Amino acid sequence: MCQSAAEHGIDNGFGLSKGDDVKFPSFRLALATLAATTLGVVVGQAPAAAALPSDYSITVSTTFHGSGYSESYSREFEIYSGNGAWVGTFWFQADPANGAPGDALKTCDMEKDGLGTEIRMDIGSSSGFQQTDRIASTRGMGAGYCDGWKTGDIAENTSVALKVCLVRGTTEYCSGVYYART
Repeated sequence: MCQSAAEHGIDNGFGLSKGDDVKFPSFRLALATLAATTLGVVVGQAPAAAALPSDYSITVSTTFHGSGYSESYSREFEIYSGNGAWVGTFWFQADPANGAPGDALKTCDMEKDGLGTEIRMDIGSSSGFQQTDRIASTRGMGAGYCDGWKTGDIAENTSVALKVCLVRGTTEYCSGVYYART
């Protein structure tokens, strides 16, 4: 017997709703779920970070330094909760400016929601986020706390991948990948 995705409570992000004709065999769906759960336990795979809640929003601003194709650019991110509260701000500063060092990360937690803020950087990546090479975090600190600039020299014209996350203990909610250049 086949059941619709809506009957299984599945939302795949493609706007399926009750009555859509996408079908899943009940036995196969249960078997796939069991296999995925068992595989995760057997190989000891750490759970991936969840996406930010769907009602949260991210604003991103970009500051260009120099001119031409190889110019560096900085990024600033702000996350807002579903009720419009300013949750946190995150920075990647490519070049020194206005008292901020270059090749640096910083974050500030603005909301008393029990979540900290983190910005993570993968140096040299231009196709996805492979590893965390540098991190600025307010994990475990209270609202109103800003982590200091996390710095280290990076060769000019190096692409970096960035993620911003809300964290509490081992729980993480992260954005997609954004890029910048030193």
